[in-house]
Amino acid sequence: MKIRATLLLCAKVGVIAAMAAGCGARPNKIMADTAVLPYQAPDISEITGIEEPDTDSEEAPEAPAPEPGK
Repeated sequence: MKIRATLLLCAKVGVIAAMAAGCGARPNKIMADTAVLPYQAPDISEITGIEEPDTDSEEAPEAPAPEPGK
């Protein structure tokens, strides 16, 4: 009976120690080796696979020249 009680006590102490070790860390901390980067939304062309025309490279259309005499 004493051996059984001693083994049960050791098991209880082991479970409590394991829970304390696993839950003893501070909350809201992520254990990671990488730096945190801000989220960058993907381009539509990356999702659909369809290339969009560059709007920066297009030249603005020139205004028509005024007619003389008006």
